[in-house]
Amino acid sequence: MLKSSNINSVLNELPNDPARDSTAQSSHNGKPKQDAETCCSSQDNEVMASLAALQLSAGVLQIAEPPLNHVRTQLRELIGRQNKTYIDLSKEKYKLDCSEVARLNDMMSDVKRYKDKLTKIKKEMQGVYQRTKELKKRAANVAACKQRDYQRKLERLQHEESLIGSQ
Repeated sequence: MLKSSNINSVLNELPNDPARDSTAQSSHNGKPKQDAETCCSSQDNEVMASLAALQLSAGVLQIAEPPLNHVRTQLRELIGRQNKTYIDLSKEKYKLDCSEVARLNDMMSDVKRYKDKLTKIKKEMQGVYQRTKELKKRAANVAACKQRDYQRKLERLQHEESLIGSQ
């Protein structure tokens, strides 16, 4: 906190005030010293008001600065932890993405293997169908041949009986 006995240092810290500049000009313009003293008293009031404002702001700053610094450090720590957590989550997401890709590749290889099996089974079924078709055709031919042989045998027997019966 600023001490009131240290007015010179406070005055040096104050920015140039246009009111002070105008009073300095009026004293240089040849006006009587009494006007300058009246101006100085108003100037002193301004300096005292500025001094009071500086002291108040310094007091408020002394009261508020330590908690603000503490909050600032906590905020930095929190942001640091948040960034670390974000990086960790990104790494885990990447790992999951990689495992998802691996799982997807496994599924694709399974699909390819099942497709190959399905194609093989389909070819086998077509082969079985062709063989059964040929076997049915052959069975029909065999049945027709047997029927013809049986018919010929019956005709021959009837012919023999007719020959035996005519004798």
